[in-house]
Amino acid sequence: MKSGWRMRGRLRRLWSIAAGALLIATWVSGATAGQGDDLFEQGNQAYAKGNDDEAISCYQKAIQEAGYSAPLLYNMANAYYRKKDVGRAILNYKRALYLDPGNGDIQANLALARKDAGQVSGPSPLWRRPFDILNLNGWAWMLSGTFGVFSLMVLLRGIRPAGFQKRGFRVVMTAAVLLLLTGGVGVTLHIGNLGRGVVTGDHAQLRVSPFDSAASSTPIEDGRIVRMAGTYRDYVWVRGEDGRSGWIKKDAVEPVIPAGKDDLTSG
Repeated sequence: MKSGWRMRGRLRRLWSIAAGALLIATWVSGATAGQGDDLFEQGNQAYAKGNDDEAISCYQKAIQEAGYSAPLLYNMANAYYRKKDVGRAILNYKRALYLDPGNGDIQANLALARKDAGQVSGPSPLWRRPFDILNLNGWAWMLSGTFGVFSLMVLLRGIRPAGFQKRGFRVVMTAAVLLLLTGGVGVTLHIGNLGRGVVTGDHAQLRVSPFDSAASSTPIEDGRIVRMAGTYRDYVWVRGEDGRSGWIKKDAVEPVIPAGKDDLTSG
């Protein structure tokens, strides 16, 4: 009997510790979000006054405190664009568009910045626009969820085949197949963003090999969108949309979707 009371006492203490930890985590999360919102508003005020450097500093601090968001990246891109830093403007427009792929304002400003950088970018074809409703994470979640439902329905039909011969089952299975195909196309279209980068260094040069002593093959313009496909020491191998390729200094190009602690997908 005493051991039973001791067990219940331990369980109560464990529940109290867990509840306390959850409360602290919620409070910390809320406080962090609050700090990020304050910094975001400070950045907006600085931008409205024409203080672009101060605005960018506030936006960067807000990212450190609360993570990425499409409005924050969009406003930071606008500040970079106004101070003529086209490379970082394009980078942050692309990041904002990853989080909110169907946003017309982001798309328009990105097209304007790319035009200023001498890049031709036409509008998305009509067939693709429905796939801009979600980003890569959204399509991946939809695909995995639909696959789970589809698998469950197949399993249940195998267990009780008589109960799954009606029209309703066929309708659900047809819808699941269509969603699987749609999700697969959405993931395929957006997965290309994973290897994209933007040149952000002035007077960047493509080299024939990843060494400082290597010959320079051609300059590559600030703001150029490239595919990053390998690293060696301080260099990254890139290929531009115009077909030019070579090795470029790591500090002259930034990925659209950063990895590690600055992971954009957690935004």
